[in-house]
Amino acid sequence: MARILIRAGKDPFTAVVPETTLTQDVFNSNSGNFLFQHSVWKALDVAPHELVANSTLSERRAASPEDAARINEEFDHFVIPMANSFRADFADKLENLTRLIEQLTIPTTVIGIGAQAPADRSFDALADVRDVTQRFVAAVLERSPSIGVRGEFTRDFLVHLGFPADAVDVIGCPSLFLHGPDHQVHRKVESLGADSPLGLNLTPEVPGIGAFATEQAAHHPNLTYVGQDQHDLRLLLWGVPHPHVTDPLVPTHLRHPLYQQDRMRLFVDTWSWYDFLAEQDFVYGTRFHGNVAALLAGTPALMLAHDSRTLELAEYHRMPHRLQPHFDAPISVEELYEATDLAAFNEAIPERFSRYAAFLERNGLEHRWQPGRDATQFDTRLAEASFPPAVHTLAAPDLSEIASRLEWMRHASVIDLTRHPKRYEYPFNTPTYQGAGTRHARLSEQRDAKLKRQQERIDDLSARLNRMEQTTLRGFALRVFRRLRRRLSR
Repeated sequence: MARILIRAGKDPFTAVVPETTLTQDVFNSNSGNFLFQHSVWKALDVAPHELVANSTLSERRAASPEDAARINEEFDHFVIPMANSFRADFADKLENLTRLIEQLTIPTTVIGIGAQAPADRSFDALADVRDVTQRFVAAVLERSPSIGVRGEFTRDFLVHLGFPADAVDVIGCPSLFLHGPDHQVHRKVESLGADSPLGLNLTPEVPGIGAFATEQAAHHPNLTYVGQDQHDLRLLLWGVPHPHVTDPLVPTHLRHPLYQQDRMRLFVDTWSWYDFLAEQDFVYGTRFHGNVAALLAGTPALMLAHDSRTLELAEYHRMPHRLQPHFDAPISVEELYEATDLAAFNEAIPERFSRYAAFLERNGLEHRWQPGRDATQFDTRLAEASFPPAVHTLAAPDLSEIASRLEWMRHASVIDLTRHPKRYEYPFNTPTYQGAGTRHARLSEQRDAKLKRQQERIDDLSARLNRMEQTTLRGFALRVFRRLRRRLSR
């Protein structure tokens, strides 16, 4: 039996309520992360092996030598599903993860990592992450035969940094291999109508996307916007608008029609997300995993690729897509649907999957699609699990969303909400993570410091008393001691 530590916010079976998902950032700021994390989990969860989620704590701060020693002692393999991690705003987390890996002695496998740059795919945009990328990849390749990357752009970047091409395996995103090599997607309807059920996903920062989203919502009353990131979840839960989006046409605030009409959703588990998208006729937008979720649900989807990350993945998996770095003209969803040809995607699935399976085997990882592997433990646990429903806006007509928030707040009997009765318990707390920076943590540190100072004073006074007993009358010394003890007890 092997014990595998896997980089995942949580395992695929544990239900975490939306409020806690946001408070403790269980989904790593984006629910799309669960797609590739849980797909890898499903692939590797074969008997008698045991998988344990690291809750992504290993990258939130620098790991200590004790943390690394514990991983080396308790686990046989560290598996790290990744996304677009070669980017400037992830550099500090990549640095922390690199420092940990450099201390590990067990095999360490990275699955599906990618670089992020503008649509022109220039390496110049990656200048700020060159050094940490070089250290990270070097540390990984010292502990595994190869590193699995999302596409040709990322592979070329690593070769450009000096790594051998035969140590860089292009495997795409493991999320698309959730159902194995035989998954196929076909049209449900010949054409779309004004009332067709549609799923929209979007990236708020893309130029012109606000006008696009508002126009789509006005023309299609059964369109639902499915959000993914922490700002979307905060808006739905607490009515807090996105702090960095100023375009009023983007559905990132309370007054947007999509919010007012309760036509926004967010899912904190993949399985309920798939169920919802399976009911739509078509899904489209700029989010890679938003469209992948639709394809995994058996619903046609079209990717509006706006940067190197989304374009690289769409090209590799031969997903229906078109380059859309900005939205400066009206777009017809009917025309998008007509242009959505799934033949190439369906044809590519078996070959792309075989590359993925070969990568796992090259790196010594047994998986459920190998002959004779027992994967019933995953299927059984998933069948027994239950998950929270979709998060709606606070404008839901039955007031259920407001009632849910109030119920959660009522249980918050302490000020530090990471100690909430419905908190997520980290299954493997490494680095030892106690919510540093919270009010609870600060008060605890202050209390410990005060007790330490008091003990130091007691030790000092005891030493003074011993000296006094040697040079003065015993009775006088005892009176002094009692006086000092009363003063300290106040």
